[in-house]
Amino acid sequence: MKDRFKENPEAIQPEEWELAITDLSRSGPGVAREPSGRVVFVPGTLGGDRVRVRAAKVEKRFIEGEVLEWLEKSPERVGPRCPVFGKCGGCQWQHVPYERQWRTKVSGALHALDRVGMTEGASVPREEFPAREPWGYRNRLQLRGDGRNFGFFAAGTHQIVSIDRCDIARPELNEALSALRDEAFRRAKESKVEVEVLGDGRVEVAWNSRHASRGFRQVHDAQNESLKAWILERASGGGVLFDLYGGSGNLSLQLADRFHSVHCVDLGAGRLVAGSSSQIPKHFLFHSIDVQKWCEKVLKKPGFLLDSSAGGLAILDPPREGCGRALGAIHELLVRAGVKELIAVGCDADSWARDLARLRERGWVLERLAFFDFFPQTIHFESVARLVRV
Repeated sequence: MKDRFKENPEAIQPEEWELAITDLSRSGPGVAREPSGRVVFVPGTLGGDRVRVRAAKVEKRFIEGEVLEWLEKSPERVGPRCPVFGKCGGCQWQHVPYERQWRTKVSGALHALDRVGMTEGASVPREEFPAREPWGYRNRLQLRGDGRNFGFFAAGTHQIVSIDRCDIARPELNEALSALRDEAFRRAKESKVEVEVLGDGRVEVAWNSRHASRGFRQVHDAQNESLKAWILERASGGGVLFDLYGGSGNLSLQLADRFHSVHCVDLGAGRLVAGSSSQIPKHFLFHSIDVQKWCEKVLKKPGFLLDSSAGGLAILDPPREGCGRALGAIHELLVRAGVKELIAVGCDADSWARDLARLRERGWVLERLAFFDFFPQTIHFESVARLVRV
């Protein structure tokens, strides 16, 4: 994004306005229009606020503003719990009532579908799973230390914001923070620690290890169980189950007994398996490889898969950027295997919607939607679609 004021601040003076915030955007900031009609996004605001704003960044279609003065605060606004809210890069919406957070997320996902021409998203059956408890849910944290400060990075920087507790973290993690801070200060130099509370309540700590060294795990255990139950109820069975971007089989292990064979494919597949590896069925196979490369490799091996008449199911749970170039090979593999049911999970509504639109072009039909809030107080959530191939 271009910042024309930083390029030559003396030649161009930032514009300022008094604005009425009219809405909350799904990307986080409040929304207003300046006198000439341009859209202005103002972080930290919501509908009903009146603020004096300076234009900080300018794009062709919108402006990003920063608050200079609060003129009137929305009656809907709530007080953030965290004393470093607005400084720490973690939460964007502690000032927004949770019901408003959830409605903004759902409407944002439907808008993302509409933008790519998936207008049927507004009419297919939809289920919603907001968080029952929007605080104290995170089961893992990554913190930084430099010998003087210990906490989280500020938004968009490597500057450490010191914390005493994290209000969206599980109590077990907050209880561990004091000892972790002491250890970080003893190390003196820059450090990183990943701390996680396991299902049995044990807390595990890893210092200065590579990112996600223990494998990927959803941060909200209760919502993860809701998502797994939703998939379990809607997955049929028979044939082959492809769990693509499946990590350690979080979504597919529960389905293993319904299928003749299961292929869980991911760069870190099987790194952190839920339960003992001895409990994994022999027909459940982990493939630690890039999904696109694996699909292309399989497509070159005649007879590798079951007869295409056997059918099956695919689960797609790609990273934030979506399936990307891999989608073509994925679709070809599923057609060859006779798969006619697909569950697509996405943590970014826009990339998820783009993948659905590309699948529809290849003959997949959107049948059902579901939304799960894994990340209260933030703009993030999980969108899920069930599609069938006709």
